[in-house]
Amino acid sequence: MRVVVTGGTGVLGQGIAAAFVAAGHTVFASAARPGELSAPGAQVAVVDLRDLAAVQAWAAALGPVDALVCAAGGFSMQALADFTDADYGFLMDINVRTAANALRAVLPSMPAGGSVVLIGAQSWPGAAGVGLYAASKAAVVSLGRTAALEGRARGIRVNTLLPDIIDTPANRRAMPDADTARWQTPAEVAAVVSFLCSPAAAVVSGNAIALGR
Repeated sequence: MRVVVTGGTGVLGQGIAAAFVAAGHTVFASAARPGELSAPGAQVAVVDLRDLAAVQAWAAALGPVDALVCAAGGFSMQALADFTDADYGFLMDINVRTAANALRAVLPSMPAGGSVVLIGAQSWPGAAGVGLYAASKAAVVSLGRTAALEGRARGIRVNTLLPDIIDTPANRRAMPDADTARWQTPAEVAAVVSFLCSPAAAVVSGNAIALGR
């Protein structure tokens, strides 16, 4: 299987890419800039996912792929009364535009039986203090459901995962007193992604799937 992982050099993206590499699949990962974390075993390209033309050029060079995992994303925290234009642009670009561009670039050539997994968040219905982030992830959930409906006739499945808190170094630094036993590790998220892209999940599409213990 040929797999694209956007944001594949980030902490979550690395875990997802590693799971596919370990299973013997060919993995293509995007990085936002040179010198970012690597994705061992994957073919890494620097791609500005906010630039549709750049994403389409990358997809055209790769050719048809069997699975797309949109792991690129970001987070920031602010009350609705405090957000700036920069906050809005950052979250909508990194969470929504990157996913929309990847879908637009990859889906037209994806063969029947292909699978897409987007990464949302459990806060997507709305959450105090992270309203813009939640709104951006709500847009991702909506994109996933729309893509599933549009892809159904071609046999393409699309699902969105909703992690709670992922166990990353950044989250541990931000929440040093949290109970990390309830967090999801990148490897655990990757295991669910791998299942959704496998033949075993052939009847699973159009879902927003919450992760948790």
